[in-house]
Amino acid sequence: MKHTLLATTALVTMTGAAAAELSISMTARIGLQTTEGTAATTLDQNATFNKISAAALTALNALELVYDGSAAATTSGADTGSVSTDLSATASAAADLLEIDAIIRNIQSTVVGDSVETVVKSKDLATANAIRAAMVTNSHAATAVVKDSTDSVNRVRVSFSGSGTTDGGIEFGASMRADHSAAAATGAGTAGSQYISGAFGKISMGDLGGADKDATGHLAGVGLTGLGDHNEIQYQGKLHNLGYQYSVAGLTFGYSQNTAVKTGSNSAMGLSWSGDMGGLAVTAAAGQSKVGTATQTTFSTSISSGGLTVKAITSSNDNGTTAKVDEVSAVRSASAKAYVAPVAAANNADLDSAGLSVSYAMDAMTVTAFTMTESMTGKADADFSGVGMSYDMGGVALKVGVVDNNDQQLVDFGLSFSF
Repeated sequence: MKHTLLATTALVTMTGAAAAELSISMTARIGLQTTEGTAATTLDQNATFNKISAAALTALNALELVYDGSAAATTSGADTGSVSTDLSATASAAADLLEIDAIIRNIQSTVVGDSVETVVKSKDLATANAIRAAMVTNSHAATAVVKDSTDSVNRVRVSFSGSGTTDGGIEFGASMRADHSAAAATGAGTAGSQYISGAFGKISMGDLGGADKDATGHLAGVGLTGLGDHNEIQYQGKLHNLGYQYSVAGLTFGYSQNTAVKTGSNSAMGLSWSGDMGGLAVTAAAGQSKVGTATQTTFSTSISSGGLTVKAITSSNDNGTTAKVDEVSAVRSASAKAYVAPVAAANNADLDSAGLSVSYAMDAMTVTAFTMTESMTGKADADFSGVGMSYDMGGVALKVGVVDNNDQQLVDFGLSFSF
């Protein structure tokens, strides 16, 4: 429940304008969040290992020559006793992986001999990481123990909005938000947008989401803070600054794009229908966005009856084929200062998401649960689920949430204020 902190109505005397309204509202929250720690891990010795190309092996050996202190070594990169050419699923392959991890650590922390330029070092690191990713699956590096932690969570947001209607019936408006942050302290605002609407539809500009997200939305979330917002789809269409929407007979069509993108594509479309079917309030929606060569398609359906709302959503982001390690080669000049390892192709693995949420409102109390699975090519599925409760006390809501963050527990509780 939101209360208007300040509302004024100003009559504009210029021709063609009627009344305009300005309103200011504020939300805030205070609470605590507990994050489950993780135990120390070692390298997974049961990982599946793949073979890499001879060219990639040459690049690894050359990287080792540069970053292990042998900067004056020969240009052939023939460090024959280093990384094995037999990268099959054997015990020796795990030892090879440990050595590659050591090479990566050396690149991250060591510059040998004469200084290697930062840009070259970054390329070397990207190449080594890409080769490592190509040679091993279902593995992880050793990690240190992380203890459970409990932290305070608090925030203040002030929203400003204005709206009006001309004598001709054209509606117009704008909104912006100031957050409890360093930027807000200087008077800067975020999430500003503007619109005009009429029989022709609605045209929006500013800080917009993609039209696919506007149509299909997210699952219901839980908790005071959202606890990672794993109920939400990872939409690729972001930072759009121009949108159009038209509604008729329960059907809404939307289009948006980022006009700052001058090459390639960054646009989205959405289509939704809402209506009554045998006493059930039903909404069905579809959306699609194109960013570069990636295409994301999303579908959602929600059904409401009384205080019960059920929503299902599925989304597939086709980023193209999973990246493989390019046929790279090691190049080194006679001066031993211009070593360059070409960067391997970026990993643009496909991402599929599917989930379901259920909410039930009983007077002032709402109970919500959700589940979401994310599947990325080349990686194990990630599963998220959560349950939470919100109790509205009139301007103040008590919120509690518990989320399973892919086998890590997150818990928060506290009060949410609306003014």
